Amino acid sequence: MTEPIVFEHADVQVRVDRGIFELFQRRNVVACYRTPLEWVRVHVQIRRRAMLLHFSHIQDPDEPIYGRLMSSVYSLATVEIPMADEPVYRAFFAELAQLSGRPID
Repeated sequence: MTEPIVFEHADVQVRVDRGIFELFQRRNVVACYRTPLEWVRVHVQIRRRAMLLHFSHIQDPDEPIYGRLMSSVYSLATVEIPMADEPVYRAFFAELAQLSGRPID
């Protein structure tokens, strides 16, 4: 049995266990995002002093798991992060992209 993959940074925790992706935020524990890893899509939106990570489902199985927001997006969960933290998140989603056989933008 494979151990769960756990990513913790500031108030965000992401767990991938047996193909299920779960997102938790400490400040918003009541709401979480849970879906199969193969369905995860993260759109990055740049704001003035922070970035928003919008979590939703893919439309196409070959769609990148992580990329820049090019148009409006329907979001099932949103996490606000400092701009300086984006490389840490990008690296984690690059690992998940490899695991799920999908690219990142």
